[in-house]
Order: sequence, then structure tokens, then C-alpha cells
Amino acid sequence: MRMHAVGPALALLVALAPAGCGRDLKKENDQLKGQVATLQQENVALKGEGTSLRADAEAMQKQLAALTKEKRELEDQVKALKATIAARPSATPPKKPKKMSLP
Repeated sequence: MRMHAVGPALALLVALAPAGCGRDLKKENDQLKGQVATLQQENVALKGEGTSLRADAEAMQKQLAALTKEKRELEDQVKALKATIAARPSATPPKKPKKMSLP
């Protein structure tokens, strides 16, 4: 007989539990919906920032490549000028005449 009473008691408990907690669950559910909406907005904003940062990084990589190429070209020019200077015959500058003292 005890087993027969457990079934209806369990059914009554299951039926009353949501009724008593329904308001609390509804409030919590509404709060969570608000949080979800806020997080979705933040997610969209962060995706936009991510896209912008990726574009900036790509532009900076291109600029770095151009500056690296320019640096190599300038280094080559410096080497060529040093080689040209080294290949010239060494000329000593003319000596300054000594000052003559008056007697």
C-alpha cells in the first residue's frame, strides 16, 4: 500500500513545484534573456573590432614589407658608394703654406 501512495505523491510534488517556483523562474529567465541580448550586442561589436584590427595588421605588414625593401635598397646604395670611394686614388689635400714671420 505504501507503494501506491508514492506515485500520486510524486505526481503532486511535480505539479506543485513549478507552480510555486514559476515566478522566480520567470524573473530569472527574463534576466537571462536580457544578459543574452547584451552579450549578443557585445559580440557583434567585438567582431567588428576584430575585422578592423585584422585590416590594420594587414596594412602594417604591407608597409613593413615596403620599408624593408627600401632599407635594403639604401644599404645597397651605401655599399656601392663605399666601394666607389675605396676605388678612387687616395689624394692628400694640399698642404697649407706656412706663415712667414716678419723680421
